[in-house]
Amino acid sequence: MRFKDLEIFISVAKHKSFSKAAEEMNCVQPNVTARIKSLEESHDCVLVHRGAGKVELTSSGELFLKYAEQLVNLQREASIAMAEMHEPAGRLVVGSMESTAAVRLPQVLSEYHARFPAVELVLKTGPSDKTMERLAEFEVDMALVSGVVDGKRWTVDSAYQEELAIVAPRSVSDIDQLDEITVLVFKNGCSYRAQLENWLRQTGRNPYRVLEFGSLEGILGCVGAGMGITFLPVSLIEQAGHQERFSVIRLPAEFANMTTWLVRRKEERYSKALTELRELIIGQPSVPV
Repeated sequence: MRFKDLEIFISVAKHKSFSKAAEEMNCVQPNVTARIKSLEESHDCVLVHRGAGKVELTSSGELFLKYAEQLVNLQREASIAMAEMHEPAGRLVVGSMESTAAVRLPQVLSEYHARFPAVELVLKTGPSDKTMERLAEFEVDMALVSGVVDGKRWTVDSAYQEELAIVAPRSVSDIDQLDEITVLVFKNGCSYRAQLENWLRQTGRNPYRVLEFGSLEGILGCVGAGMGITFLPVSLIEQAGHQERFSVIRLPAEFANMTTWLVRRKEERYSKALTELRELIIGQPSVPV
């Protein structure tokens, strides 16, 4: 039994698809099928139900998945332990909200790269919910998110304190100037969007129209063109020099103040590369528990 076979099986279980697993593992679908069949033959059991629509795990497959994940994680930890005999190296994937990536991370990542050039840094941006999904599925090593985070499930540090504000076209100094409210936001799962919609509902500003975007640049461009309003950290507008393009309408503290959390998986051996980046963001070392 090879670790590659286990990784392929885990991918099939996650995607419930041979073709998607092949895409993720960068191999052809017949190879995935053959690896799963080899695992079944070596353990004398059926691990997956093969249907026309999607793949489902059998009861044996569900049990095997738990051990496969443990073995792959142990192998990953062994690799980390060997790497830590030297300077931080390897691949480190950071998940982040797009606004945090734009304002908070450039200087941090630049300094980190200067200190540890052997580390391959990868940044994946997205809404908080999507980023937490990536963390749970081992697609990122740490996450920078806002909103509610379960401290019993995750290791959580406070990274940044943000003041959020309504960002409107320059001609709008008060939201009550608008006869109709159009909010330009990321897709569902964005904690900033949830906070803005909560404020709109609580202040009776219904109905309002929602336009979803896939990028921060798209949102800001359309706000500047007068299409609607959005909700972003004040630091983003100030640091990016957008004061001449937009109006910033501040809200009460209970709606404006949000914490950006640095989240890691619990009960995991953290690589030296991850620990150094965490300390650079937080500004202090981890406290042993």
